[in-house]
Amino acid sequence: YVDGEKIEYEILFGNERIVFIKAGAGGSARGYENKYLRMARRIHERVGATVICASNPDAPHEELDEAKIRDVIAEGGFSNFEISFVGTSDGAYQNLSLAQRFSEAVKIIGINTSYKDIPDLKEKLMALPDTFKLMICGTDDEDSVEVIPMLREMKCNNFELKLVDGADHSFTGMVEEFIALSDYL
Repeated sequence: YVDGEKIEYEILFGNERIVFIKAGAGGSARGYENKYLRMARRIHERVGATVICASNPDAPHEELDEAKIRDVIAEGGFSNFEISFVGTSDGAYQNLSLAQRFSEAVKIIGINTSYKDIPDLKEKLMALPDTFKLMICGTDDEDSVEVIPMLREMKCNNFELKLVDGADHSFTGMVEEFIALSDYL
């Protein structure tokens, strides 16, 4: 619990390839129509990864997410691991800071990332020079209107932008397409 709000984690244990999936603000670890859990199963079945799905309460909780990831690493006995981060909206934004706490971070996928301000978002992306960074934005996401031009112009090592035609901020009516985004891992 943090500030009286419960943080939920769903974990699928697998190999030393770890994937941390962070929900958007106020989202559960399972997600709408179990989309995060379904994404986790798809990743686990495809590459055998250990996958952690995390809820996103309104209270600041980056330290708790880091502690949970390190607990899973210890419980799995993983001495040599790599970690990828997948986040939606505010979860994508939070993962940019969380990934900086792990030298083992290899990939960041941000889906319709939220932002506090554009220079801060750019700075967070640039702070991960050796980590592959993929930002995915829906073409119908009103929140990305200001972010997409900045991402298109950004010059950063290991950076890619993908646009999903017809996707709004929540991928309304596109749950299967959302889950398939995990194939970029």
